[in-house]
Amino acid sequence: MRVATTTFYDIGSRGLQTQQSNQARLQNQLNTGRRILSPSDDPIGASRALSVTQAQSVNAQYSVNSKAVDSALGLTESTLQQVVELVQNVQSLAIQAGNPALSLADRSSLNEALKSRYEELMGLANTTDGGGQYLFSGFRGDTKPFSEASFGKVDYLGDEGQRLVQISASRNLPISESGSAVFGEIKNGNGTFQTGAAAGNTGSGMVDLGTVSNPLKWGDPANVQNYKVSFSVDAAGATTYDIVDSRATLADGSANANFNKSMIDGYDYAVPRVGAMPRGYSAGSEIQFKQLAGETAVPGWDAGASLSIKGVPANGDSFSIRPSQNQDMFSMLADFSTQLGAAQFDENSKANYQNGLARVIGNLSSALDNVLSTQAKIGARMNETDSVRNTNGDLDLQYAQTLSGLQDLDYTKAITDFTLTQTLLEAARASFSKVQGMSLFKYL
Repeated sequence: MRVATTTFYDIGSRGLQTQQSNQARLQNQLNTGRRILSPSDDPIGASRALSVTQAQSVNAQYSVNSKAVDSALGLTESTLQQVVELVQNVQSLAIQAGNPALSLADRSSLNEALKSRYEELMGLANTTDGGGQYLFSGFRGDTKPFSEASFGKVDYLGDEGQRLVQISASRNLPISESGSAVFGEIKNGNGTFQTGAAAGNTGSGMVDLGTVSNPLKWGDPANVQNYKVSFSVDAAGATTYDIVDSRATLADGSANANFNKSMIDGYDYAVPRVGAMPRGYSAGSEIQFKQLAGETAVPGWDAGASLSIKGVPANGDSFSIRPSQNQDMFSMLADFSTQLGAAQFDENSKANYQNGLARVIGNLSSALDNVLSTQAKIGARMNETDSVRNTNGDLDLQYAQTLSGLQDLDYTKAITDFTLTQTLLEAARASFSKVQGMSLFKYL
């Protein structure tokens, strides 16, 4: 069979090119340490490697996000700790203010210290992070959350939302707080109900914050939750009291038929009656808002609450108990300032002052609990961030191992293949060289 010279050259050239291409590919693999240099090397492996690389990139972003969350939460936690210390300092001022030996000048000094704490609180409530975003403005990070209209009257300009950052495929963590929830929506009194003395009291009675003895009964829809403890002092000096329903209207807005009626003997105080107060008073003893032995007006009545009153209430004095309402910290401090400026010229004014301080101390205690609760939530988020970051680190290692299995080169096999290819290339060159030397002219 005759073979054309051009055919010999084509075959030889293709063989050389194939071996050179294989050698170049193996050389690149050895240089890069990668088995897959292009999708054609392993289409299935290349596709899986691309998916894993994308997942690894997203996971790396989650790690970056978690560091940002840690930084933001750390600043918030630090700020809240300063608020805690500030409230504790104000509580200390309130306790000092209760000292009856303080002069007007002493109370004025306390008031100046209080106003300084007030300004500090305003600054903390308007704290920004490193990016200029407000910590306590909810979603509206670029809006200054608290604006002072006047001393103690502060408007909240943020919203109720929380800015979220994704730190894993299934978890978004808040990095901001609603200032209203931290500084504004604080239940006054003891957190469930608030007590108070009537403005027209003339005696020296001082009421405490009260106690919720049975939360279920206090929260019962049938419970009035608005009561008045009314006192009477007869000609002989005996002091008695009654507990009356002080709701003027019902929840639906209609008139309350039981308004001003005794919970103890059913007496309607719209019609005066001598000696109407059925219970005897003992200073400091517990006043229970429930049916006692021998009382039959409202069988089984039990509001789940109690309080105590010290001092000597005068005839006609009264004290109230009603559900706690939301109050902000700024107005609490302003209320304290007002109490410090109140005159104390007789036993009644001194009692009013002490009642006001008791209210302030109770409200500050609720404010402190609220901040501590928020701080605990921040701490829980920081712990969760650490946990998720550790998980992300484990995932990153898993992705790296998977990519290594898909892409990394088996150096032993690659070097063997490279040596073999080099040998084949040399053989092809030698063979082609001999074919080039073949000619019929040598035999003529």
